[in-house]
Amino acid sequence: MAITVSGGIVPRTDQCVLASGPASRAAVLPAGTPVALGPADAPDGAREAALAELNILVGEAGPLAAAAGADLGGGFRSARVDGRPGDRRDAVLAALAVPRYAGRLGPPAALLVALFGPDATRPLGAETLAAIAAGRWAALRYAVAAGDLLGPEQLVEVLRLRAPEGIDPFPQGLPSVAGDHLARVLRPLPRPRRLALVVSLWEQVCDAVTERRRRERIRSSQTRRDLEQPLAERRERYEEMLVERALGPRATVVEAALWYPPRQFWEARFRRVLHDALAATVLARVAATAADLGVEAALDRHGAHLRAAAALLSGKEAAEAARRVPGLTGHPARPGCYVRDIAAFLGRGTAPTAKQLTGIRQRLATARHYGTAAVHAATRLFGQAPYLDHPSAVEAMDAVRAAGLADWRDEVAYFSPQRLRTWRQPTLDGRPMLAERPEPAETVGDLLWVGELADAVAQLYGHPEAEIDHWRTTLTVSLEPEASVDTFVPEAESVAQAAARAAQLAEFGGAVPAKPRSWGELVAGLVAGAAAAEALVAAFAVPAVARDADGTLLPGTGARIEVARTGSRLGDWAAYMGNCIAGPYYSDEAAAGRIVLLALRDANGRILLNAELRPTGKGWRTGEVKARFNEDPDPQLLRHLQEWVRSLPLPAEPAPEPDPAPGTGRAPRRPAPARRLAAELGGRLEELTEEPPEPTFARLLGVPATPEGLVALRRQAPATVERAVRDALADPAAAGELWAATAARPMAAAVTAMPEDVRGRLTPLVRDEPLPAALRKLARLPRVAPARTADLVALRVRAAFGALLRADDAALAAAMTRRPHAPLLRAAALAVTSWGGRTGPAVTAVAARRRVRLPGYPESSLRDESWQGAWPDAIELGGDPEAFWTGIARHGLVLPASWLGAGWPALWARSSARPASRSRDLPAHAR
Repeated sequence: MAITVSGGIVPRTDQCVLASGPASRAAVLPAGTPVALGPADAPDGAREAALAELNILVGEAGPLAAAAGADLGGGFRSARVDGRPGDRRDAVLAALAVPRYAGRLGPPAALLVALFGPDATRPLGAETLAAIAAGRWAALRYAVAAGDLLGPEQLVEVLRLRAPEGIDPFPQGLPSVAGDHLARVLRPLPRPRRLALVVSLWEQVCDAVTERRRRERIRSSQTRRDLEQPLAERRERYEEMLVERALGPRATVVEAALWYPPRQFWEARFRRVLHDALAATVLARVAATAADLGVEAALDRHGAHLRAAAALLSGKEAAEAARRVPGLTGHPARPGCYVRDIAAFLGRGTAPTAKQLTGIRQRLATARHYGTAAVHAATRLFGQAPYLDHPSAVEAMDAVRAAGLADWRDEVAYFSPQRLRTWRQPTLDGRPMLAERPEPAETVGDLLWVGELADAVAQLYGHPEAEIDHWRTTLTVSLEPEASVDTFVPEAESVAQAAARAAQLAEFGGAVPAKPRSWGELVAGLVAGAAAAEALVAAFAVPAVARDADGTLLPGTGARIEVARTGSRLGDWAAYMGNCIAGPYYSDEAAAGRIVLLALRDANGRILLNAELRPTGKGWRTGEVKARFNEDPDPQLLRHLQEWVRSLPLPAEPAPEPDPAPGTGRAPRRPAPARRLAAELGGRLEELTEEPPEPTFARLLGVPATPEGLVALRRQAPATVERAVRDALADPAAAGELWAATAARPMAAAVTAMPEDVRGRLTPLVRDEPLPAALRKLARLPRVAPARTADLVALRVRAAFGALLRADDAALAAAMTRRPHAPLLRAAALAVTSWGGRTGPAVTAVAARRRVRLPGYPESSLRDESWQGAWPDAIELGGDPEAFWTGIARHGLVLPASWLGAGWPALWARSSARPASRSRDLPAHAR
C-alpha cells in the first residue's frame, strides 16, 4: 500500500502500516487515518498490542495525536496518513495532554525541537516543562503558535502568561493554523513589537471572555418565568383602581362614560411612569451588581441609590400597589415596592440572614421584567407626548417634562455618563444639547433617564448597553440590539479566532499599522484600510432561490440556513470558524454571482459548517463544505445539505428590459460604471491579452500547470506560497527557473499595449490588491481573468522570494550558492542594499563604499542597463529605490553573507555564465 504518513514519510519496504477498524480493509487508507508504523516481520501479538495502544491514544487525544510518533511498543510508532489539517507541533501538543504517552514522544530535547524548532534554548525547555507540569496548555499552545515569530527569550515570556481562573484563551484551533494567521499580520513588524502584540492579544481575549461570562452570569440571574403578561395585567388593574377612586364610589355609567381626567390626574399618572422608571433603573443596577459581586456587596454599593428610589414611593402607594388581587400574579404592580423591601435592610448593622438573602434574590430576579415594562411605558408616553389628544393631558405632560432632575442627580449621579456627551434633545424645542447647557439644567423632557433605564435593563439581557435612536419627537429603544452583519471586529472568543479575523482583514487589503501599541490598534489599522472597508461592505449577487432560503430550516434537520450577502458576513463567519472563507477568491466569486456561500447554524446560533454552492448546467452542486477550523462536517448533516442543494431550481436568466414606448419621455438608463468600462475597453483588452503560457512555476510549486491550478495557488495564504517556494528550492536549478517563469506577465503586457489615455485606469489590474468596483466586471472577462490570475500568482511568488530573502532562508541561500541566477542576484543585491542593514539577513559588502564599479569578471557597473533594469524586480522583493544610494554611501553594495561562501567574484562569474542545458525545457518567454 503506497501511502505517505505524517512528516512526509513513505514507509520502507521492511516496514508495515497497521490501521484498525474498517480502514484496515480499505484498498487506500483515507487521509488522516491513524496508523501504526513498524517492522514488517513483527509477530501478530506485537501488532495487536500496537493497535491497542494506538486506539487508546486516539481515543483520548484524537486522530491528530497519532502524528506525534508515540512509541507503541514492539518497534511500532504512531503515525497518520497525510492529507488532513495539522502538523507535528499540533500532534505533539495533543499527545502531551495524555499522561500515559507524554513520556513516549522522545527525549526532552527532541520534544522541544518538535515544538519550537532547532533554536530552542534550555530556559525555554525548562519553562515548557513547567507549563506542562502545571497544566497551562493554553499558554503552551499559544507559544507554539507564535514560535516562528518570536525568539526563544520572548517565547519564555509567552509561556509565563496567566489566564484568570476558569478562563481558557486558546480552547480550540490548531496552533499551526493560528501561527499562520498571526504571521500574516505580525511578520512585517520587528520582534519586540510582535511580543507586545502577542501579549496584548492574550490579555484582550482574557478580558473579553471574562466580560462575556460576567454578562451571561447576570443574564442567568433573572427568572426564567415569563412575567411580561402577568405584570401588564397587574399594572392595568392597579390603574383601573385609581380611575375608580377618582370617579368616586357613586358614579353612574353615564358619568363614567362622560368623564375625562383633569390635569391633576394626568400629571399624577405621568409622574408614576417617571418614578417607576427610576425605581426600575435602580432595581436593575442592584440586580446586575448582585449577580456579579454578591447581594451584600450590591447593598453596600447601591445603598444611596436604593434610598433615593424608595423615597419616590410612599408607604400608602406601596401598600396599594402590593395589595393582592385574586386571579393575578402576586408580584406588586410597581417596581418601587421591591426597592422599598430591599432598602429596608440598609443600616441595620447586621448582615441579612440566609432566608433574607433568598428573599432579596427573588425580588432582584424580576428586575428585567419590571425594567422592560417601565421602558415601554416611558417611551410610549414621554417619547410621543405631542400626540396626546386632550388639552389637559398636554398641559400635564408639559409640566412634568419641564420639571428638573437636579435633586435626583445629587443623590444618584449618572448611571450612563457616556451618553451625556452625545444625548440629543428629541423634542426639538430649540434648546442646545444636554452636554452644552449650564448645570444644573437637565429636565425630565430630556429623557436621558429613559436611556439610563434602557442601559440597565439591556445588561440584564446580556448586552453592554441598549440601542437608542432619536428621531424628531420619537425615541426608539432596543433592549436586545442585534449584532450588525457589518461589524468589522466582533468580540473574540479565543486567540485563534482573533488571529483568524485579523488575517482575513489583511487578506481584504487592510494595511498593518507601522507602530501599533496594542492588538486593538493593530485591528483598527487593518479595518481603516479603504480596500478592507470596501470589501467588507460590498454586496454579493445572490440569486432569488438562495435569498428565499435565507433564514429557513434545512429540511430534515434543525439547522438554520444563513446566506452571505456582504463581505463582512464572511468576515464574521471566518473569525469564528478559523477558515479562509472570507478570502479574496470567495468574495470575488460571490460578488460576481458565480457561487453562493452559506452557513448552517444550530438552535443556539452556533455555526455548524460553511458551504460553497455553485450553479452548473445540470443544477446546483456543493463545492467546499467545512466545519470549524476546516474539519470535516457531520456526515448526516452533509447528506441533508447535498440533497437539499440538488433539489434547488437553477436561477432563471433575467428578462431583457423592454424599450420605452415612443413619446413617453423616459430617458434611457445610463449603464453602471463597471458596465460602461467593460463595454468601452473590454473588447480591445481581450484582443491584446494573450493566452497565458504554460505556468512553469506552477509545476515547480507542485500544482497542475492549468488555469485551475493557478486559481488554487492564488487562493493560498502567503505563508503557504512561501513554504511551496522553499520546498521547490530543494532543487538548486529551481531558483532561476521560478524567477524566470514569473517574469511572464500577460496581463501587464496587455495593459501596456492599451492607449496611453486609458492605461492609468487599468493599472489596478496588474497590482496585487482588491479591485475598485468599476474594474471588477472587466477583470471577469473570459481572456482577462486567467491572464490576471497568472500575473497575481507571479507577483505572490516574487513576494515569497522577498520574504525568504529577509529571513535569510537556508534553502534560498543554498540554491543561489550552487546555481546562481543573474537576474535574481542583481535584484537581491539592490533590495538588500536598500534595506541598509536595518532588517533582513546578515550581510557582507561586495564593493567598497561609494563605488559603482563592481569587482569580478565580467566587469559591471551599477549604472549599467542590466543593473538599472533590475529595479522593478528588486521592488517586487521589497526593495526601496530611495534608500539605495544612501546604503551605497554607508556600506557599499551588500549581499547576504550566506550567499558568499566562495566569494563575490566566483558567484558573479558563475551567474554570468551560459545557463545549463536544462533551461531548454522552459518555454521561450521564461529563458
